[in-house]
Amino acid sequence: MRAAVYLGDGEIRVEELPVPRPGPGEVLVAMRACGICGSDLMQWYVDQKAPTVLGHEPAGVVVEGNGDDLPAPGTRVFVHHHVPCGDCEYCRRGHETLCAQFKATRIEPGGFSELILVPALNAALDLLPLPDSVSDEAATVIEPLACCVRGLDRARVDADTRLLVIGGGQMGLLIAQAALARGADVTVAELLPARRALAESLGARVVAPDQPISGFTVVMLATSAPAAWDLALSAADKGAVLQFFAPAKPGQQAAFDINALFFNEFEIQASYSAGPRDTRAALALIASGAVKTAPLITHRFPLEQTAQALATARSREGIKVLVTAS
Repeated sequence: MRAAVYLGDGEIRVEELPVPRPGPGEVLVAMRACGICGSDLMQWYVDQKAPTVLGHEPAGVVVEGNGDDLPAPGTRVFVHHHVPCGDCEYCRRGHETLCAQFKATRIEPGGFSELILVPALNAALDLLPLPDSVSDEAATVIEPLACCVRGLDRARVDADTRLLVIGGGQMGLLIAQAALARGADVTVAELLPARRALAESLGARVVAPDQPISGFTVVMLATSAPAAWDLALSAADKGAVLQFFAPAKPGQQAAFDINALFFNEFEIQASYSAGPRDTRAALALIASGAVKTAPLITHRFPLEQTAQALATARSREGIKVLVTAS
C-alpha cells in the first residue's frame, strides 16, 4: 500500500508500506478522504515524530474486521485516532484528552495512507458508521468539529451566550456554526475579508480585528496570533470565559494585568482535542445539516500530491484541504 511519509524538515515522500493485517478486534479501513489539521502544519510539532504518516481526520470503507460486532466490509466509517479509557482520574474529571490511554492510542500508519489499521480500542469506542446523508468529504470534518463541540461544552456556551470567536479559519468557522446551533449570539473576528464574508454567510456576525468590540461572555481564541490575546481581554465582559483553542509556538508568552483578570473575575481555560461523546455530537450536527461542511472544503489533492496539499493548507489559500484516495 502507498502512504505519504513525513520525513522531517517539511519533506513528504510517497512510499510503499506493508499492508497491515488486523488482529483480534482490529479493523482495516480503505481511506477515501482525510482532512489536514493545523497540527499537521506545525513543523516544530511534527518533526519530533518523523518519520511518520500524518493525518488524523480520515473517513473510509471497512475492508476487513477481525471479530464480532465490528462494522461489516463495505461499511463507510469515521475513524478516530485517539480514545480514552473512561475510568482514570482524568476521565472522571472530564479531561478525557489528558488520559494516558488517549495519548497512547493511534491509527496505523496514519490518515494519509491507502489503508488504515484501526486498533481494537479505537474500533470498540470510536469507529462510527456513516449515514448515507454524510459524504466521505463531510465525514473528514467530524474530528475537528468534535474538538469544537468539546470547547463549547467546556466554555458552557448556550442560548444565553454572547460568543466572540477570534480567527475565521476552518476551526473558527466550525466553532461558530456549532455555537449558532445552540442558539448563541456569535461574532467572528477575522482579518481576511473573504473569510469574514464566509462567516457571515453561515449566520455569524463579523468584525475586523481592529474594530472596537466588547461585551462578550465567552471568547474563544481559534488562533495563536499574539494580537488575539489582547483582543480577547478587551472584548470580554465581566465574568467572561476566555478559552485558548489553538496551540502557540514553543516559548510564546502573553503578558496581562493580573488585576484586570482578578477584578473582572475572568475565567481562563484551554480545550484540546475531543472524546467519543464529542465525535457522536459532531456527526449528529453534520447529519442534521446544522453544520455545513461543503462551504469550508476548498481544495482536494490525491494521495500522491500530499506535499502540495500541505503547502496549500499552509499558504492559507483555502480553508479546509483534503487528501483523497487516488
